[in-house]
Amino acid sequence: MMGPRDTKEATAAARQFYAWIEYQDHSEVPDFMNDPRLEVGLARMLPGVILHALLSLFGVLFQKARLWSLLGLVARMRIRTDWLSPEPRQCGYNAAYTRLGLAELKRGNTAAAIICLEESAKVWPCAHSASFGLRTELARELEKVAQANAAVKAYWQVAQEFKA
Repeated sequence: MMGPRDTKEATAAARQFYAWIEYQDHSEVPDFMNDPRLEVGLARMLPGVILHALLSLFGVLFQKARLWSLLGLVARMRIRTDWLSPEPRQCGYNAAYTRLGLAELKRGNTAAAIICLEESAKVWPCAHSASFGLRTELARELEKVAQANAAVKAYWQVAQEFKA
């Protein structure tokens, strides 16, 4: 599924999603939720859930063990298989790009980490990101890097829209 073109579209979708939740007017479903590509059948969803759960588990383990190359590999696999997700271009995509960015940063590739931060903000809201917000680990790490100031500021603005 195509995600938001930019952070402005992501923040507009988040506002629309929160308004929809707040007013519980289910006749006015947010525009992005009307995309037929969000309808994922069981035949595609079940393998995706299993695969993404395993990738997430390995991602957590590799991050804790500071195995940055393996963390990057697992994150890339999650991003490439996002189409299998029951929630494409939503919280799992944000988490995968956050992990990939952390791996790139720890391996000394600051430019790639900044790109990952920017891409991780281009997501649709979902129940998870609307409840818990976007992942902030990469933004916090990049706050220490002068060349990332603009990207971090833009990310915090988007993340603010995803707070309940």
